[in-house]
Amino acid sequence: MTPHEKAVNAINARLERLQANLVEAKDENTQRMLFEAILVTIALAEGLNDYIAKVGAYAQRRHATVKEAHTALIAQHNTLLESGRALLEQYKANPADSSLRKEIDLAQQRMESIQTTVRRGANALQRELAPGIGLIDPLAGELRRFAEADQPETLKRLIPDVIEHVRELYSAHPLPAKGLIDAADWAKVVAAEFAQVTEFYDLYARAGYQIILAFELLALALADEPPQSAEETTRRANEALVARLKSTSARLHGAQEKD
Repeated sequence: MTPHEKAVNAINARLERLQANLVEAKDENTQRMLFEAILVTIALAEGLNDYIAKVGAYAQRRHATVKEAHTALIAQHNTLLESGRALLEQYKANPADSSLRKEIDLAQQRMESIQTTVRRGANALQRELAPGIGLIDPLAGELRRFAEADQPETLKRLIPDVIEHVRELYSAHPLPAKGLIDAADWAKVVAAEFAQVTEFYDLYARAGYQIILAFELLALALADEPPQSAEETTRRANEALVARLKSTSARLHGAQEKD
């Protein structure tokens, strides 16, 4: 079973428990916290799936760009190859012609240069894609830890790890600017907020919001038009977070009305 499949199983098991607790809850405050817990759990599962889709879309987009460049280089290589073969035939007929020998050597050098460029381009693409792809399993693992958490300290320890994943991608991925996120300040603000929370499911929901925000930030790094500044990064990530929660909430309320 893959880390993603394990995370999905943990999410489904948590949702079953939350829904059972919500049915049994009597006071309005408990019902509100449980509803928020259900909301963030569903949104998180969708957030991970969307991140995986973003990684795939980014890989396809970059592969297409590199393939286009390589196609042009290969065409140049084939032209040089045909020219080199013609020169070689001429050289066989006139081996004393040193100018032909120089032209053949030059054609070989150009072909070798193109081959090197193609190899370097393929290797560079692999290095570029590796950070985003490499985060999929760790993120699935963090989501599983979140869904299985039953102690406040587990949730508090989880968020710095998630924030670190965001920092890693923003450090390794090619972006228009540096310093788009301040991971240390983010972790400090979250720690201060969590220190004031006493109810487990309130903390659970707040932790969930932070992980959803992390998913939105990761998706932004892979967007067709990534953010250009820290302010834009924060604004777009928060807008995406609000939009996701509104959409999920509307679907939940719709399901409740049908029931």
